[in-house]
Amino acid sequence: MKNILYSISILLLTQNLAFAQIDTSKTYSLDSVYVKVGRLENPLLTEPKSITSIQISKVQNARQQVSVNEYLMEVPGLFALNPNNFAQDLRVSIRGFGARSAFGIRGVKILVDGIPETTPDGQGQTDNLDLGLIENIEILRGPSSGLYGNASGGVISISTQSEVTKNFLEAGLTFGSFGLQRYQLKGGIKSGATTLVLNGSYNQLDGFRQNSGVQHATISANLNHQFSKKTKLKFIFNYTDSPKAEDPGGVNLASVESNRKAARDRNILFQSGEKISQLKLATVLESGNFQTKFFYINRDFYGKLPFGFGGIVDLNRNFFGHGSTYNFKNYNNQFSNNLIVGYDLQFQQDDRQQFRNEEGTQGDLTFHQKENFTNLGLFLTDNLKIKKWNLNGSLRYDLNRLSANDLELGNGDDSGEINFNALNGGVGVSYNLNQKFNPFTRFSTSFETPTLSELSANPIGVEGFNENLKPQQAVNFEIGVKGLINSRLQYEVAAFQIQTTNEILSFELEQLPDRDFFRNAGKTLRNGFEAAVKYSPKKSWQFAGNYSFSDFRFKDYATGGTVFDDQKLPGIPIHSGAISIRYISQKGAFFKLTGLQVGKLFANDTNTVEVENYTLLNFNLGYELEMKKMKWIPFFGVNNLLNSKYNDNIRINAFGSRFYEPAAGINVFGGVRVRIR
Repeated sequence: MKNILYSISILLLTQNLAFAQIDTSKTYSLDSVYVKVGRLENPLLTEPKSITSIQISKVQNARQQVSVNEYLMEVPGLFALNPNNFAQDLRVSIRGFGARSAFGIRGVKILVDGIPETTPDGQGQTDNLDLGLIENIEILRGPSSGLYGNASGGVISISTQSEVTKNFLEAGLTFGSFGLQRYQLKGGIKSGATTLVLNGSYNQLDGFRQNSGVQHATISANLNHQFSKKTKLKFIFNYTDSPKAEDPGGVNLASVESNRKAARDRNILFQSGEKISQLKLATVLESGNFQTKFFYINRDFYGKLPFGFGGIVDLNRNFFGHGSTYNFKNYNNQFSNNLIVGYDLQFQQDDRQQFRNEEGTQGDLTFHQKENFTNLGLFLTDNLKIKKWNLNGSLRYDLNRLSANDLELGNGDDSGEINFNALNGGVGVSYNLNQKFNPFTRFSTSFETPTLSELSANPIGVEGFNENLKPQQAVNFEIGVKGLINSRLQYEVAAFQIQTTNEILSFELEQLPDRDFFRNAGKTLRNGFEAAVKYSPKKSWQFAGNYSFSDFRFKDYATGGTVFDDQKLPGIPIHSGAISIRYISQKGAFFKLTGLQVGKLFANDTNTVEVENYTLLNFNLGYELEMKKMKWIPFFGVNNLLNSKYNDNIRINAFGSRFYEPAAGINVFGGVRVRIR
């Protein structure tokens, strides 16, 4: 902790010294930012939580818009892998939560327009999200189950375009390396109190490696009607179809050095990959202090894995739910109090079938199980302000019921039921000494049940749940400071310690290679430090940077006769940071240069396999050209400008040392967007 406190002191001193040398002429003020990811809308600087707010600027028009990771690279405490393996999906970790995920996002709650993309059991994907619709992203870093329940080691809340001031039509074309093609058509209509945003897109990519292509299409609609000043109704529709997302697989170091583009031979033999379709419907009604929402998501997944027995998975998922909140507000000259009470009721129903994979052809049925996860969460969140003090608290009780109905295949009936109930909370305090200096501290807890797919990956049987797998629990304590100096230099630093019990970890078995199984570690301890700074000397220029230190270790973990105490958690870099320079001219030109430095990390629990550090440099530029009622935006970008050799993904504890999925070297893209008003 001495090193962490020393780092905080150095950072604050450096900021003050740098500010003293800034020319104060022709300066630009950073806008005040309010955030809602803590359920209550509060100013970012006085919120006693570690929150990053990403306001999407016109520079978005110069991005290739393939992976949401394009927007998350500059968030301290957040580390993402796998942005280019669309069969495995982006893997996001926040303060280490989510790092174990074999595919998709786990341990981190994903919300899009207030509707959960994370199922009750803790699985989430962003493959149905069109990046061209994103308006802002808020990231709450650290355990937050007192706010959002299961699998809330962090929260990512995404808002998409829904408001329209003038009718418009926008079309975009993007082409790039490795067969990248992206087509988008978006339109907005405003008629009286009603607005409608329609969007359609199609992406196609051959991929850098063999067997890594993808085809992906989305259609969405956002309809809003304002009945009165206090009453508003929103309707959300989204449909995604991805008939192809190939998986090149992990390979060993010798294969990487021999041919970075090669896929694993078994992945080609068994035609590894997936296809998915997903339908999402949601309504949100806001009337004064009351809000209620209903949603329904159906996801049809068909995947081929690189092994024979059970190597084809056919999963149909229904995820639906309802939730309501009521906001009690009380203001006077001495204090203000804002209290939200509410509930979430969610149902997840998975119909899981597995078949033999006969080298890419579906064989006999080997497994059929219907799985259910029911969640009822009761919560309250309160924010009390007394003069310069800001006290924020949350409390939530979750009732979770999991059940499996094993449809017998001659192996006996392994049906069962498990209940995982939990009480979680958090309390934070901040003191608004002045705008330049806002210290805060926070205590919070979280829990994370095993997902249905993790429970169904039973290493001691074929069907039924692995009842030895227990929920993971965490306790978080952090202290930090935020500030805005002369409306141009915004900063945040935070130090934290997180203790977890029953950490859920992935592993593979020699007799069942290529399949991920899961087990609990006794305890882990995570000490970390995060810092971020943003400086805007003029309206056209912005400089930003962040740094994360992650000392995450096992404290009570032994398996197979091996003790892992004091070893570092795999899949998370010890040091990481990013810097960016953004320029937006009033005459139309804009560009952004982003540098990412990722330190070494370990690929296995024993820390015997070390993955080297790497540096990425990405560059985007574009120009807005006004022609009567049309706006033309040609753009160009270069990824991995330094042609660094690094890995797109690390498969933790992979059997046969197949840890690596090599990433592409330097690659380019470009295109044009046209907007008609």
